[in-house]
Amino acid sequence: MLAPKINHNSWLREMDHPAINLPRWQQQVDLINDLYQSKNTLIIQSNGKDAQIVCSLKQADNGLTTGTMLQREGLIDAICDNVSHGVTQFDATKIGGSFSDFDRLLAVKLNWPDGRLFGCLVICDPKSDRVIATSAAVCDTIKALIQGELKQMYLMGQLQRLSVQDEFTCMLNPYGFNLMAPRQLSLSRRFGSHAGLIVLEEQPSPQLQQKYTESQRIRIIARIISDSMREADISARIENQQFIILAFVDNEANLDSLIARLRKQVHREAPEINLIVGKSFFTPDTQLSLIPMQQEAIADLEKNRG
Repeated sequence: MLAPKINHNSWLREMDHPAINLPRWQQQVDLINDLYQSKNTLIIQSNGKDAQIVCSLKQADNGLTTGTMLQREGLIDAICDNVSHGVTQFDATKIGGSFSDFDRLLAVKLNWPDGRLFGCLVICDPKSDRVIATSAAVCDTIKALIQGELKQMYLMGQLQRLSVQDEFTCMLNPYGFNLMAPRQLSLSRRFGSHAGLIVLEEQPSPQLQQKYTESQRIRIIARIISDSMREADISARIENQQFIILAFVDNEANLDSLIARLRKQVHREAPEINLIVGKSFFTPDTQLSLIPMQQEAIADLEKNRG
């Protein structure tokens, strides 16, 4: 189980993210609308087959108001096909849909930091004498502001993930495991689930020829562990060559089966990897906290070190 990533498919208006200042976005919409003397100005977020108006002119009387959900509009497709990074003009009669009441649209493409389409800034029926280089420059400035906040949102998510995630394997790090595992364990006990801790460590054998480097072997073990886990299970890299798994099982035999599957898969992919394993199993009524259980698993690993 990895630390959660930002879901770019969620509607921005429902996220209440500290990096996003929607009142400031509204101010920019009002500013652009005054500058172009247009009938409406919108910021639209695209999400698969749907779209949502994030901000619009407060006095809009054409149904395109803040929070309105739209079907995948022709405008979004037209913007996706357009390679321009500035203000682009569209014939509203060809766009159709919710924009069929307008004659002309000006649109600015907005992207997430990773380059994916966020949506667009749309100016509906601007006065022709207001479409000048200066007003286009203002649009570019507003685009930079909006995309800057989206980038800040992305970076805050990255920082949160890195604080609990092992950068080398993308698994949880010790801090992430100690943060998330007790919560998951407490929840499972409430539902009467049995659980077990598995500690795995690679013990290189000098007698075996090493096909993979140490870094490659660590990544192989990490990937096999992650692929073997169910959604409720927690796994982490806690030392250079040591991993831990909190697995929810029906009985201790299931825990042994999981260990056997992990060993088998590791041996299939990299026979030279020698794993030593320690475990501890506990029932829902066990009152011990996670730390002594982890100590018990590590003690079992030391006993099996040989």
